[in-house]
Amino acid sequence: MKQFFKLRNIFITGVLSAIIGLGFFLFYEAYFNSNFRTTNDEIVFTQGLDLRGLQELKASGGTSVRFSDLKRKLSHINDPVFIIDGIDEFHGYIHEIPSTFFAYQKLNPHWKYYVRRWIYTGSIEVHPELVVPEAIEAQKHGFSYAHLKVGSKFISSDETIDNLVKVLESLPVNTWVHFHCHYGKGRTSMMLVMYDIMKNAPLVSIENIIKRQHLLGSEDLLNTDVRKGGSYTKQQLEDRKMFITQFYDFICQRKAGGIQEWSTWRRQQTTPTVSTTLLHSKP
Repeated sequence: MKQFFKLRNIFITGVLSAIIGLGFFLFYEAYFNSNFRTTNDEIVFTQGLDLRGLQELKASGGTSVRFSDLKRKLSHINDPVFIIDGIDEFHGYIHEIPSTFFAYQKLNPHWKYYVRRWIYTGSIEVHPELVVPEAIEAQKHGFSYAHLKVGSKFISSDETIDNLVKVLESLPVNTWVHFHCHYGKGRTSMMLVMYDIMKNAPLVSIENIIKRQHLLGSEDLLNTDVRKGGSYTKQQLEDRKMFITQFYDFICQRKAGGIQEWSTWRRQQTTPTVSTTLLHSKP
């Protein structure tokens, strides 16, 4: 009899562990944002690092926004929050959950996304009519919002950069800016670094700006080493580095009274233009 109960307990424990593990695998990324960071976060290794202007930046970044979670994370912020959405793919919200959680933007997603769709929508098919635009969802939760398709694996159009500069410049002084893309890494890193450059160049060097953002959780935009198993090509990394370096130069001359629009300034540069070919891989 003791052996029976022992085997039964082992079986029950195994089943429960499997259920918990499956639930964790299926739903973790919808409720936990591991790539969230703010410019007020503590940086442990600060020796030799220029931190001027970082605390005053009033910015954060992360993955596709779950608004109730963002409110909780920014509950200590008294300033109005402005969200800048850098996602290029089709996206929105289903039952207040980002549609990227269901891979609505992918043609052939992993099987876990079909399970999620079935649980939340009763269908494994894509139903665009269920998707609420992020602009509406943001407004419903009291956030201001702008959608700018900023690239990381590809270089954004001159028009996009012009618009980003205009939007960031037009924000009231006491505004907290939250940048996001799908995974909270490449495109979010680009926007955070660009915002830091706009606020703190040329007082702070580009090396220090990128290093401190990297230590907070962003990508090192000056690093062009291809990671093993990574999704970026060498050319994409080189293009990204060239772009962010050019953007720093543009802002420096702009603050000195030079050309005020990125599109105009870039046309006058003799530096060869970077590749704008978007490779078909995960942004």
